[in-house]
Amino acid sequence: MAIGTFVGSLPFFGHVLSILLISLWRRAYIPIAVIMPFVVTGPLTIVPFFYASYQFGFWLLDQIGLAPPITIHYVDIQRLFHGQIGMAAMGDRLWHAYLITWLGSLLFGGALAIIAYGGTLWGWRLWVYWRLRHRHHHPVHPPRSP
Repeated sequence: MAIGTFVGSLPFFGHVLSILLISLWRRAYIPIAVIMPFVVTGPLTIVPFFYASYQFGFWLLDQIGLAPPITIHYVDIQRLFHGQIGMAAMGDRLWHAYLITWLGSLLFGGALAIIAYGGTLWGWRLWVYWRLRHRHHHPVHPPRSP
């Protein structure tokens, strides 16, 4: 779960191939790892997740004094359509936004992967404990032959 959660939170294409290779290398359970990117950045969560990643990355860079002076806003997109800003300037703004989103995604993805890893470990332990306790209270006795 942790591999799929972390890789799925990064803003690039090729999640499934990357997860497959890392899972084979780490001998992880592949089906769960491959499903996790669709949970983390699924159709309902992708926009809020990457928006929060961008905002967090920009805030972090601003706190240490490394925030880029060029950012992208809705007004820039309108100016692009009306010919008031060139494609090169817009590409520069998009590149900065992409790098800022990468930074936020690395940190959010790392935190989510740690939560997924810990939650899986604790969930599995609770499941095993419950099953052992259930088996102790409800033993299965084989039928006796006459």
